[in-house]
Amino acid sequence: MVIVNPSGTLPITVTKSCPINCKHCGGVYIKSMVHIDKMENYVKRYKSFLISGGMSFEGKIPFDKYIGKLEKLKKEYNLLYNFHIGFPKKPPFEIEKLADVISFDFFSDENVMKEIYRISRTPKKILDAILPLKTTKIPHITVGIYCGRITHEIKSLEILKYYFDSIVLNIFIPTKNTEYEKCLPPKVEDVKEVFELAKKHFKNVTLGCMHPHGKYRENLLKEISPDIFVNSASKIYDFKGCCSIYLAKEETK
Repeated sequence: MVIVNPSGTLPITVTKSCPINCKHCGGVYIKSMVHIDKMENYVKRYKSFLISGGMSFEGKIPFDKYIGKLEKLKKEYNLLYNFHIGFPKKPPFEIEKLADVISFDFFSDENVMKEIYRISRTPKKILDAILPLKTTKIPHITVGIYCGRITHEIKSLEILKYYFDSIVLNIFIPTKNTEYEKCLPPKVEDVKEVFELAKKHFKNVTLGCMHPHGKYRENLLKEISPDIFVNSASKIYDFKGCCSIYLAKEETK
């Protein structure tokens, strides 16, 4: 098992909030990200950055107005970028030359997606906005994102296996000040089933950085064997930085 410590990559947001107010996130996580206006303060301390932000109701994250700045900093400081995009209707070609890797979330059930994000995309529309991009792309699924229930995850794996060698599986975290704060994480036995299927279909299966810690994780790791385990608390690790950046390097070997 490869251990990845994500602390070597700094999360950057191109927005100061998220208008969609998704039920599992509620804009909470964006508050802990550094706004792109302050990115210059960190380019000597970090060599890789996660670039993301709040989505519009069109599913788009407004990267376009910061392309010049990101290009300048990348060239000057030899930076790596992982762009975690939203659900754009068209491929975000503006980031293609800048991105070292592109991360995206996937749903095989547009109704489940709409319930959580208040916007919907068919699986085909999600892929139509992703596949034309030449940059390495890493799909993400949050297991149990629908208030801790397993809904679309199995079918999503069955679709993605035809296009990708790697998959990042995050696990729903009930988060304070969100609509899903009183939900429970998915049952460990249900998560185990998802991971077992993923192991059959993908070369690299990652337990991503977003997952419940403590006793839940302890019990989970007794049941699953991911190829890559993202652990921010680990002092011993094989790679320091975002797991998508690690996966992109592995895929281009």
